[in-house]
Amino acid sequence: MLEKLLNGLNEKQQHAVTTTEGYVRVIAGAGSGKTKTLVNRYVYLVEALGISPKNILCVTFTNKAAAEMRKRVKSLLGNSNDGSLICTYHGFCVKVLREDIHHINYPKNFMILDEDDQKDILKEVYEELGLTIKFMKFDDVLKKIGTYKLNPEYVAALTNPSSAIDINLEDDTLIKVMNLYLKKQRKYFALDFQDLLNFVLYLYKQNPAVQAKWQERLHYIQVDEFQDSSSGQIGLINMLSEKHQNLFVVGDPDQAIYTWRGARPEYLVNFDKTHEPCETIIMNENYRSTPEILNLGNTIIKNNKVRIDKDLFTKNRVMV
Repeated sequence: MLEKLLNGLNEKQQHAVTTTEGYVRVIAGAGSGKTKTLVNRYVYLVEALGISPKNILCVTFTNKAAAEMRKRVKSLLGNSNDGSLICTYHGFCVKVLREDIHHINYPKNFMILDEDDQKDILKEVYEELGLTIKFMKFDDVLKKIGTYKLNPEYVAALTNPSSAIDINLEDDTLIKVMNLYLKKQRKYFALDFQDLLNFVLYLYKQNPAVQAKWQERLHYIQVDEFQDSSSGQIGLINMLSEKHQNLFVVGDPDQAIYTWRGARPEYLVNFDKTHEPCETIIMNENYRSTPEILNLGNTIIKNNKVRIDKDLFTKNRVMV
């Protein structure tokens, strides 16, 4: 199995797979085989080091990417492998809360709200307050609520019915809408996607024993697309990796696409300074493109301000 894992990998990929301890940063250029590297490293941890999948957290950014990684891992380890901790940030937070949310006065069978569910609650709110859509579109109200929830302190109010919900806005009607919305959310024991991370962070802060349990459980942590993680997500990962300090992050500041949603590629660029000692591996061999495309791409991305130098190259044939 171990020979199979390393065959077909280039030297940089092999190095990333077999570097298992401490803080490791992989700068993976476009088309450099990062998913294969992440999958093979995960399997290497299980096969070579004997680590249980229950002790390995592998965070990726989308459900599709997580499903693809689980599929590849199972093709190597067999269908009996528990790949439940190969997941998104949201997926991991759901697992934590289903196990431990009762510590902060919420039931384990809490409801997860999608956007339609949120709008259904707003319909109830508008009806009770005698409002129509002319006051404000639901999408705009949800954006206001999302902005309010950027400060996780609101969780204390949702988890403690005797706490007041403090919303500081100039529009009194909007305050009433948001206040009633949050009260209904609390009444239904419901969380939206933004709440999931905030509730986990609050849970850990209020219950050091629960935090310590998860820190002890997660011996190894891998994070994909680290450049697209928000400060809250990175804070969670840093907290979880404090005990064992085996944190492997993969990303490329030149491919950051979620800065509008709070992503901070600077955390990847400065990772070697915030997580010392750190080993950095540059995976810059591209398997998808032609030399002409890569040369053009290299010229363009050199102008990016927040980045780590890497020149992508390929052994693919030149276009004729």
